[in-house]
Amino acid sequence: MTGKEVYKIWAPIGIKWVDWVRPVPFIGIDRPSKLHEFIDYSIPNINYLRECSKDTAIIIDIEGINSIQEGIALAKLGYRPIPIFNGTNPTPGSRSTTNNAIIEPLLVWGALELKTIKLKEDAPPAFLLDKNRLNRYKINRSIFDNSWDIYPQDIPTPEYLLENGITKIIIRGDLLQKDLSKVLYKFQKRNITVLFTNGYEEPKKIKIKKPKIDEI
Repeated sequence: MTGKEVYKIWAPIGIKWVDWVRPVPFIGIDRPSKLHEFIDYSIPNINYLRECSKDTAIIIDIEGINSIQEGIALAKLGYRPIPIFNGTNPTPGSRSTTNNAIIEPLLVWGALELKTIKLKEDAPPAFLLDKNRLNRYKINRSIFDNSWDIYPQDIPTPEYLLENGITKIIIRGDLLQKDLSKVLYKFQKRNITVLFTNGYEEPKKIKIKKPKIDEI
């Protein structure tokens, strides 16, 4: 499949939430890339949810390949996975701070899986992130910095979520990263409940501290 065909499966026209699917990683699917022979394409078990809740959105903030796998697992529960990866690939032969290309074969795999899953048009969203987006350590100047951050425009506004019946957000990750914390502080202020889980324990309500002035 071409990158455009894969994108259309993840973001079918006229379906709620898909306007936030980022097209950036789908562009690389059309370019020659290294084979990723050792990727595990299995679908994981979801231990922190038993069923889909229409009032709850999910943000998956783990390794990119695992994020897509978990997104497909959530799709089987009734959530619509929304990949919001926004990192570019370096020019061929160069080194970079973040391996964004490794998610491309998973997006193709995920598209094939999604074709077999019947999702409701009003399915609540599960936003997929790569926790490695903030890798910024550069050994030398020749390394391309292709890290990226989450900004308010990358996900629906608190008002839009509330208008569509979403009153809770579950963050699934190893920790609450700074860029996501800054964005979700405003959601908390609008009385949207923010919960956190490491993927094994039941989601627990958290309170996000107000960002410092230089972080806003």
